[in-house]
Amino acid sequence: MADRPLFSIVTITYENLAGLQATVASVDRQTCRDLEHVVVDGGSSDGSADWLAGHFPGTWVSEPDRGRYHAMNKGTGMATGEYVWYLHAGDVLADPAVLDRVARALHDRPAWAYGLARVVDPDGTLTGTLGFVPFSFFTFAVLAHPLPHQATVLRRELVERLGGYDESVPVAADQLLLLRAADLAPPRALPDFLCDFDSTGLSAGRPWLARYWDAERNRRRLGHPVTRSAVVDTLIAFSYAAVRELARRGRSALARPGPAPPPDRTRPVPSTP
Repeated sequence: MADRPLFSIVTITYENLAGLQATVASVDRQTCRDLEHVVVDGGSSDGSADWLAGHFPGTWVSEPDRGRYHAMNKGTGMATGEYVWYLHAGDVLADPAVLDRVARALHDRPAWAYGLARVVDPDGTLTGTLGFVPFSFFTFAVLAHPLPHQATVLRRELVERLGGYDESVPVAADQLLLLRAADLAPPRALPDFLCDFDSTGLSAGRPWLARYWDAERNRRRLGHPVTRSAVVDTLIAFSYAAVRELARRGRSALARPGPAPPPDRTRPVPSTP
């Protein structure tokens, strides 16, 4: 392995020892070893620091921080690899050959790349997927189809050029960073499931209107319209989000079992022997 590893896997964690252990194990299983693993713990009281001290061979720190995006920025500062991959505690790489496949896809060193992610419940149940290929800036920025941050690799210099994660954004700073990255250089989209995303994360289950406003604010932070007009961007974005939510509610209503049918009174009731 070169002095500078190809991958810096950055894992942030807080009060989630079991999730941290699962994430570390998934990285340890990788057949590609051109990596370093950096863990940033927010000062957990669940034994995470003791476990890291006794079992984790990578770089780590355990101390209070200002939140998830501050922790991710801290991890970027600790990283030395060519590409940074943010894999939070509880998220796991999909199989042991993931980093090998991604390394081959990065042969000509693009600015960044992403793949697909499975959304998985704590019991292992698959509840959905994240990501789309091929990449479309309109689909990402206006139609607000999110990219799976946990299945994304970015050149460390690109993250630093973009100023890291905006800590003033409470939930969607990861999508904002990717939006700004896409505005500079289109990503390489990989039709490959790279990780399993923990469905209990902070952004899971947010109301559709909250997700819409997250995307709307991020698009405004971009500083220029995606179409010819910011008004057109907003009209398309809101209409699409509302129609998608109505369709989701319709599917949910159809999936719910209806009332039990009334008993058939035309048949004789058998007598009790």
